[in-house]
Amino acid sequence: MRIAAALLLSLALGRALAATADSTRALDLPAHAIPSKGPNTWAGDVLEITRGRGATLGWYVTAQQTEDVTVFIDYTCAAPLNQDYQLSFDGLDCFWSVTPTTDGAWSRAKLGTFRLRAGLPVWVQLVPPSGRKYAHPLRFRKLILEGATPGNLALASAPPEPSAPDSTPGFGKKLTGVHPALEARDLRWDGTTLRISGMAMRGPRELLFTTWEGDVFSLDLAAIPEAGPPPFRRIAQGLSEPMGLAVDGRRIFVTEKNQATELIDADGDGTFETYRCLSHDWPCSMDSHEYLFGAVVQDGHLYFCTSVAMGYRGEDNYQAPLRGSVVKVHLETGKTEIVAGGLRSPDGIGLGPQGEILVTDNQGEWLPGNKLVHIQPDAFFNFRSLAPWHPFDRSQATPPAVWLPQGEIAASPTQPLVLPRNWGPYAGHVVFGDATFGGLQRAFLENVEGELQGAAFPFSQGFRHLFHRLALTPEGELYAGAIARGQDWAFIDRVSGLTRLRYTGQAVFEPLAARLRTNGIEIEFTLPLAEGHGWNPAGYFVTQWGYQATQTYGGAKIRYRRAEVRSATVSPDRRRVFLELPGLVAGELVHVRLPPSLPAAGGQPLWTGELWYTANRIPRNHPGTVGAPPPHAQVAAQPFFTFSGGEAGRGLYQTFCAACHSLDETKLVGPGFRGLVGAKRKVRDPATGTTREVKADLAYLRESILEPNALLVDGYSENLMPPIGATFTEKQLDDLVAFIVKISKAR
Repeated sequence: MRIAAALLLSLALGRALAATADSTRALDLPAHAIPSKGPNTWAGDVLEITRGRGATLGWYVTAQQTEDVTVFIDYTCAAPLNQDYQLSFDGLDCFWSVTPTTDGAWSRAKLGTFRLRAGLPVWVQLVPPSGRKYAHPLRFRKLILEGATPGNLALASAPPEPSAPDSTPGFGKKLTGVHPALEARDLRWDGTTLRISGMAMRGPRELLFTTWEGDVFSLDLAAIPEAGPPPFRRIAQGLSEPMGLAVDGRRIFVTEKNQATELIDADGDGTFETYRCLSHDWPCSMDSHEYLFGAVVQDGHLYFCTSVAMGYRGEDNYQAPLRGSVVKVHLETGKTEIVAGGLRSPDGIGLGPQGEILVTDNQGEWLPGNKLVHIQPDAFFNFRSLAPWHPFDRSQATPPAVWLPQGEIAASPTQPLVLPRNWGPYAGHVVFGDATFGGLQRAFLENVEGELQGAAFPFSQGFRHLFHRLALTPEGELYAGAIARGQDWAFIDRVSGLTRLRYTGQAVFEPLAARLRTNGIEIEFTLPLAEGHGWNPAGYFVTQWGYQATQTYGGAKIRYRRAEVRSATVSPDRRRVFLELPGLVAGELVHVRLPPSLPAAGGQPLWTGELWYTANRIPRNHPGTVGAPPPHAQVAAQPFFTFSGGEAGRGLYQTFCAACHSLDETKLVGPGFRGLVGAKRKVRDPATGTTREVKADLAYLRESILEPNALLVDGYSENLMPPIGATFTEKQLDDLVAFIVKISKAR
C-alpha cells in the first residue's frame, strides 16, 4: 500500500477515538488524550495545570468537509493569571484571558472560531503561559469543537513518526570536514582574542570589523603576510556592544547596543574621533540581550534589527515596545521607520540575490525552528510578548523563505550573504554562518508565484571558528569573523577570530538546488549522475512536516511523516532528478535524504546528501516531467538505507543538545556528556546560591532536561539552557535520556 494511502487509512481509523457520536455537530478534545502533561498533575480525568513548560496539550482533528468550527474550553480557576493562554489552531492563534470561577464551579469559555480544512489532520494546541509556576492551578477537562455539520469532525491518531535511517556525516549527521572546494586560513593576532561582531569592506582591499569589546579595526588585505599575524590597525574604540557595521562609500555606520551611529574622521588622520548618533528612536531596557543586530545600506537607508530581551525567560514574556523589529533609518535625516516585526534574535541581516533584505532568526519562544526570512513591509514573523504587542501583530504570521530545523541544519544562524559569480555553480546562492552549530550552510531561493522560498543545504564544517559576520572582496575571497560569549575563556579564544576562505573551483558532487513543482520536487546536482543511476524511488528517503509556533520554547514537528516517492525521473543531461510526491502540502517542509552510494558520472562520491525545502506555495500549473526508467537503469543490490534502530535518541540529541553538549571532552557552551551518568556533579540552586553534590542518574537527567535551572552545574549561569523539554513527549524524553546514558558510557 502506498504511504499516502496508508496515512489516510490511519487517520480514518483514528475516527474511532471520536468522543462523540457521528450524529453530533460537536467534538470533545479530552485532557486525557494529550501527549504530555509536563510537570502538572492529574485528578482523575482533570488536568491541574500549575506550569505550562513541559506540557503538550494538543490533539489531531480531521474533518470530512471544510467548515468553520468554534472552540470552547471547560475549566475552573480560582484567581486571575498574569498572562493569557494561547490557542493555536493549524497555525492561527488566539489568546484567552482566564476569567476566575467561584467555589470550584466549572465554567465554559469561548476561545475562537476557525476554518477547519478537510482531509489531512490539523493540530489544535492549548498553550498555557510558559515558565511561571502558578500559585493556583487551572483545572482543565476538555476543549469542545462545535461545527455546523453532524458527524463531520473526529479526533485522529497522530501520523506514525518515521524511523530515521542510519546516519553518517553529511547524510543525517552534521558534516565534520571542510568543503573540498574551499581553502581556509586562520588569521590570528598572537595574544589577542578577536570577538568579531560586525564586518564590511571599505574599498576593494580594506576590511573593517568591530569587536565585542567596542573597537573598530582596519586590515589591509594586500599586506597580510604569508606567515605571522596580519597587520590589524585600531581606528576607533569605546563603542557599546557593536553588532553591525556598514560602509556607504567612505561613510561608516555602526549599530551599537541601542543606537545607530556614524563614525566621522573630521581631521582625516585615519582614526575616528567623532561618533554621531544617527538614531535611537525606539524603546529599550537594560536587558543584556537587547541588541541592534547587523547593518546593511540600501537606497540611502541603514537597515538593522532589534532583538528581544531574555533576562526574564521563565518568569514572564514582557518586552519593551517594538523589540524584534526591522528598522530603517535615513542616512541624512535620521528619520526612523519600523519595517517589519515579530523577530526574536535576528542575528543576521543581508541582501539577497535580487536585492531583497534577508534576515536570519533563532529558534526559541514563538520559533519552532530557525528561519531565513524575506523582509517585506508590515510583515510579522510571529514573536509576541505581553501587551503592548507589535503594531504589525496578526493571528497568522508571515512564513519564512526557508525554515532551518534546529540541530539539523542550524542552531544560531548568522549573517546571510550572496556568493558572487566567481564561486562557480554556487553563484547567487546564500550562505550563512552559525554561532553554535558552526560552519557554513547554503540556501537556494526561488520565486514561486510571488513567494520567495527555497531549500537549505549543508555546505561546510571543519572550521575552528564559529562564523558570525561575513564580507567578500571583489575577487571573491570570503572573510568570516567569529564570536563567542560567556565565562569560558578557553572556549571563547578557540572559536573566536578571523578566517579567510577561498573558492578553488574544484568540482564537488553534491545536490546544488531544489525547485518545487506542482507534483513534486526537482533536485539539481553539481555534476551529472552516473549512467542509469537515480531512477529508483527507493533511493530517496523523504519526510514532511509542518511547524506550529507557540509561546513555549521551540516546537514539535506537526504531522511528521514519511512521504511517498511515487517515481524518480532523471533528466537527459543527468544533472536533475524529479521526485514525484503526491502528498505535497502548502506550508510544510520537505526533507530529502540521498544515499551515499549515489555516484557521479566521473565516479565521484556525494559530499553531502540532504536538503530541506520550505513549500510555502505549491505552483499551480508547473508539473515536473515523469518518465519511465530506461532498460539499463541500475537497481541497488543492497538497500539504499538501513535502519538499525536507536536513531530516535541520536536525532533528538542532534536537534536539541549537540550545539552545546559534546559527546567527548570537547568544551562547548555546556558540559559534555562523556562519562556523565553515574558521576558526581556539584550543582547550585540559582534562587539561594547554595551548592550541593548530586549523582547524575536518570532522575537527574530528566529533571535537567525539563527544568534546566533546577540543578545548575556549578560554574554555569542561569537561563543558559532553554526549556527544550516543553516540546517532548514522554517517549521522546525516554529516547533522549537512553541515548545520553548510552553515549555517556562509551569509550
